[in-house]
Amino acid sequence: MRDSWGYADLDPRQLALVTEAERTLETDVVMVYKPARWGTIDSETVSAEGLRPVELDATQLECLQGLEPLVGGVVVAYERTLV
Repeated sequence: MRDSWGYADLDPRQLALVTEAERTLETDVVMVYKPARWGTIDSETVSAEGLRPVELDATQLECLQGLEPLVGGVVVAYERTLV
């Protein structure tokens, strides 16, 4: 069975951490995903919204990896590609 993904439910403290990551990394959007039985996220959905993953250096990647246990999901930084 293919892994399915959905958006993670974040409490206000977790949302503040994600917002801080967006500012720190200077990205447009940081999203948090979690495994889901019936996924609502796929790469076509994300790219249709004009988002593409940001290339991160080692320090930036470490920042996101450190955030993952605090928000309970996989964290991905995106930049907008559509105007």
